[in-house]
Amino acid sequence: MAALTLQIEAYAFRQLVEHLQWRSDVQNIDLMNLAGFCRNCLSKWYHAGAKVHGLPMEYADACERVYGEPYPQWKKRHQKPASEDQMAVFEASKAKHARTDPGPALAPGMQVTGEGASARGGHSSVCGQDCDAAPVPVALDSPGPASRVRIAVLTASDRASAGTYEDASGPAVVSAVRGFAEASRALHADFVHQKVVPDDEDAIFGALWGWSEARDCDLIVTTGGTGFGPRDVTPEATRRVIARPAEGLARAMAWQTSFLEPHSILSRGICGITRTGVLVVNLPGHPSAVKQCLSVLLPVLPQALQMLGA
Repeated sequence: MAALTLQIEAYAFRQLVEHLQWRSDVQNIDLMNLAGFCRNCLSKWYHAGAKVHGLPMEYADACERVYGEPYPQWKKRHQKPASEDQMAVFEASKAKHARTDPGPALAPGMQVTGEGASARGGHSSVCGQDCDAAPVPVALDSPGPASRVRIAVLTASDRASAGTYEDASGPAVVSAVRGFAEASRALHADFVHQKVVPDDEDAIFGALWGWSEARDCDLIVTTGGTGFGPRDVTPEATRRVIARPAEGLARAMAWQTSFLEPHSILSRGICGITRTGVLVVNLPGHPSAVKQCLSVLLPVLPQALQMLGA
């Protein structure tokens, strides 16, 4: 029932955003003066929600989801200079402007209640909220000795392997894991392998099998090749390597990230454990999708490694 309620609320939000995009003739300052909130407030709430749930998102991305286009572009096309009367009302009503402080971050799966805002009391201007701090996933377990994990990263991409463009998703894995390790102190990561291969099932399988059999890594993260395209064969190669599936991880990543990017459910990525006890996780090939998926995986990774005896 909770999931259904969340979907209903998400639908209501999308309808509100669609209406505001349609009514581009209504100025933000008029919305502020009338109701104490505007499109910028909505963008900051959206961005704050990403922070609360540990999902990486830039404030500019949140604005684009609310405005339907990059904010500077919308501002140039639709925003008009505020009049003296509008500014006078704005200044006089500041005490009733929306507040957008996100509160503490939650681990994935925890629910947000309505108690936090009332407990803080009062209201504050959205202009005082820092929107640039990067969200960091929260470890689910209580603080303790950091788990040491040896990680191999495999990027499957025809174009990156051919040198047509530089791989960005593999480095995104490294950056996200190191950021989590530094902030949470729940993990100490050593990157033992990083490789780019074409979208070829045998090439992907060969890398996965070789690393697994070498027993020099605890986690293999793949990026790319999880879509519906004819050369998206990373799940097929992974299925040949794993001995036991870990379907809950794949479902959790798809479900959690779908609230930010509905197309994420089109990923066919799988997760599983090889016969040598290595956890293999398929991620999409886009850097932002990589970060979103890792925000779900990383908080539970120390416990997973402990269960695997790593």
